[in-house]
Parts: sequence; structure tokens; C-alpha cells
Amino acid sequence: MIPNTVAPFRVRTFAEAVYRTYEHSGFTLAGAVAFSFVISLFPFCIFLGALASIFGGEAIATQAVDQLFQILPKDVAKALAPEVVSIMGTTRIDLLTLSGLITLFFATSAIETLRAALNGAYRVKETRPYVVCVLFSMLLVLLSAISMLVITWAVVVGPSVAAKFEPQFVPDLIKIYLDSSWANVGVRYGLSAVVIGAQLTAFHLFLVSGKRTLGDVWPGVLLSVVLWLASAGLYSRYLDFSDYTRFYAGLSQLMVALIYFQVTAVIIILGAELNRGLMELKKLRGGAEVVAEAA
Repeated sequence: MIPNTVAPFRVRTFAEAVYRTYEHSGFTLAGAVAFSFVISLFPFCIFLGALASIFGGEAIATQAVDQLFQILPKDVAKALAPEVVSIMGTTRIDLLTLSGLITLFFATSAIETLRAALNGAYRVKETRPYVVCVLFSMLLVLLSAISMLVITWAVVVGPSVAAKFEPQFVPDLIKIYLDSSWANVGVRYGLSAVVIGAQLTAFHLFLVSGKRTLGDVWPGVLLSVVLWLASAGLYSRYLDFSDYTRFYAGLSQLMVALIYFQVTAVIIILGAELNRGLMELKKLRGGAEVVAEAA
């Protein structure tokens, strides 16, 4: 009989995951992911605008971008939102053209960099051909854009549809609560957590080389989502009393965004490190049980 030491093991595994993230250059790779994310953001939004022509026009794309920035710290959104809106208003592409394909390719930069970082966290080597990896990254970008537009359409059109079928017996107190800003914020962040959790699950299962099950990856995904939601709030509070212009002058807004995206990348890599540690513990416990049964 093996003693129940799962809880101490998991605490130790989390601490080790933090150390392994540092030991295996996770913070350095997070910087590369943050840089590539900023570079990919603009092509992605241009592609999103082109794709929106199928779902309802530029207004849906603008709403989708607005919702994207609403879940970011206000200073990060302030740094990027005006430029993204400007580029979406002046750049037009057609999806089924070479320019559309090129835009989609450049939008995969962040995913490709993240793939390399997650492969390092899981200690696996990429065995798939480069073309296959890029095509799969393009598919993930396409699915992300479609999901953003569908969710935006649901948020914009959903309330008006629901109002037509609203039961008369719904208490006024519940109506007031649902219309409150607190409820809107809760719904927005809850929906964001679900979407981000689904995307991270896809990254851990399919983007990274090798095979893993949902049971192998959900602890790291849950950790990443919780830490990301916490970091968004804490970073906003931190920026309220911190003045980055003392260090970066006119580049302070860009640096605020880069630092936040680097923190986000560290959180994602940490989740992968945690999963790898837990997977190794399962193998060790499985081996110990075999030895115990043989004895």
C-alpha cells in the first residue's frame, strides 16, 4: 500500500515547475513570445476584418477587437487599441488572395513561437514537417478569429433576441442584477476564461509535439487561466501608481504592453511545466505500484 502523498507532491511539483521555468529559459522564451505576439496582433486584426465581411461587416470586427481589449489591463489596451483600430480602418484585403494568405501567415508568428516554447517546457522535439506546423498554426488562427466573431455576434445580437423571449415572471431584482455593470464584467471575464481555457487546451494537446490526454493537460490549463485573470487585475493596479515614462519615455505604452504579454507567456509556459512534472509523477507512482505488487 502506497501512502497518500499526492497533496505534498503537487505542492512540490508546482514549486519545481516555477524553478524549471527559470532553469530552462522560460522567461527568455516568454520575451520572444511577447514580441511575436505584438507583431502578429496587427496582421491578425486585419485578417479578422476581412473575415468579418462574411459574418456581418466591419462593425462586428470592431466589436470583437473592443471586447478583446476590454479584458486587458486598461493601460495595455490604451497602448494598442488606437493603432489597431487605425490599421483596420485603412487596410483592406480579400481572403481568397495572395495578400490574404500572407496576412494569415504573419498572424501565425506568435503561435509558432509559443509552440517552440511549449515544446521546450514539455522537453519534446518537433518531429512534424515545418509546412505541417505552419498550416496547423494557420488553422488555429482561423478558428480563433471565427470564434471571436461568433462570440461577438452572440454578445451583440443575443440580448435583443433574449428580450423577445423574456418571461414575464422574471423578478425585477434579477433583471436589475443582470443589467448591472458587475454582472456584465463577470460575464465578460467568465466568457473570456472559457475561451482562453479552450484555446490553451488546444495548444497543449495539438500544438505541442507528442501525444497527451485531456487529463494530462487540464491542471496546467486551469493554473494558467487563474493566474492570467489574477495578473490582469494586479497589473492594472500596479500601473495605477507606477510611472514607466521614467524608464522608457515615449515608448512607455509599448513597453507596458510587451511586459504584460511576457507575463502572460510565462504563465502559459509555467502551466506546461506543471503538466510535465505531474506526468512524471504519475509515471513514478505507476512504477512504484508495479514494484510493490511484484514484492
